[in-house]
Amino acid sequence: MSLDLSTRVESALEAQTLAISNTAKKMKAAGIDVVSLSVGEPDFDTPLCAKEAALRAIHENFTHYTDSNGIADLRETIAKKFREENGIKDATASNVIVSAGAKQCIYNTLMALCNEGDEVIILAPYWVSYPAMAVMCGARPVILSGEYEHAYKVKPEDLRKAITPRTKCVILNSPSNPTGMMYTEDEIRAFGAVIAEYDCYLLSDEIYEKLTYGDIKHFSPGAISELSSKVITVNGVSKAYAMTGWRIGYLHAPDHVFREVSKVQGQSTSHPSSIAQKAALAALQFGSEDVIAMHAAFSARKSLVCSLLAEIPGLKFHIPDGAFYVFISFDEIQDDVDFCAYLLEEFHVALVPGDAFGCQGALRISFAASEDTLRKGIDRLARGLKAYGRKK
Repeated sequence: MSLDLSTRVESALEAQTLAISNTAKKMKAAGIDVVSLSVGEPDFDTPLCAKEAALRAIHENFTHYTDSNGIADLRETIAKKFREENGIKDATASNVIVSAGAKQCIYNTLMALCNEGDEVIILAPYWVSYPAMAVMCGARPVILSGEYEHAYKVKPEDLRKAITPRTKCVILNSPSNPTGMMYTEDEIRAFGAVIAEYDCYLLSDEIYEKLTYGDIKHFSPGAISELSSKVITVNGVSKAYAMTGWRIGYLHAPDHVFREVSKVQGQSTSHPSSIAQKAALAALQFGSEDVIAMHAAFSARKSLVCSLLAEIPGLKFHIPDGAFYVFISFDEIQDDVDFCAYLLEEFHVALVPGDAFGCQGALRISFAASEDTLRKGIDRLARGLKAYGRKK
């Protein structure tokens, strides 16, 4: 009898961000003063309107199965948001799906799109889960790396060269995790022009859409009418509304893709939590002031972190356009995994190595933390960098 396991799952890597965060939590539980700047999670409370809506749902016994694609009023609200905020004119409740987080939206989509041997083009630095999800869906990740000198952004001509007859999907994440960089509308339209030439889809991960700071305005490729049959737009309430644990993401897809994604969800999780759906609905309808307040805090933290990092010799970085990360590059440190392990063990500061994002010689700082925590963590980074240089 063979006891072999799935080769697809065995070949997929675990998320280093979660692994580092878990290690930091264990160290804290052991009484060690660890500063964690590793996790991509807002440190704010969920908006009161969402919490109250969840409590009402419980007291009203809204605790049974819902439509597998999500409750009707939430899907209507999301469709309206896609039309009015993102310019996706054909968005209706009938092609919106609510899932257990944006991550599940992406996984469901790749499962619906990919066959064995298909290729998924992933722009690096990338969010850690993209390659693993592609592998688990039977596809081969094709990594297309942006250069530091171009703010890590990939050029349309490079995308064209990477596309083959096996390319099923290109994943775009703007604002980016881990770099915080954004593609301009013109750059996204240039990508769209390339996609339009080939038989492949564009999966746009827009989870950090409401966290932008500079002159670049967020632009959804789903608003490009010529691409309406090829773009899947993913978003959620985790980042902008500080609702990571509620696990509510959502997507818009063209009808033929929607049907298959709906089938994947119906045969896996059935639907997301009924209570969390009611909370997400309230957040989307009444949580705008909370988003504005959190955005202001993140903007101030970004300025603080960048000013502190600018004082440290031996590193370089771009000021992020969005999200809540700064991606640091080093001229002299190639083994960022060893360096981050050293920082955690010796200086008790948790950061994520660039290797986790497909970019060696770098690390990611999350500024989703208080200003005091940020000051303490960056001080430890500075001292650790100096000591690591002497150690080497």
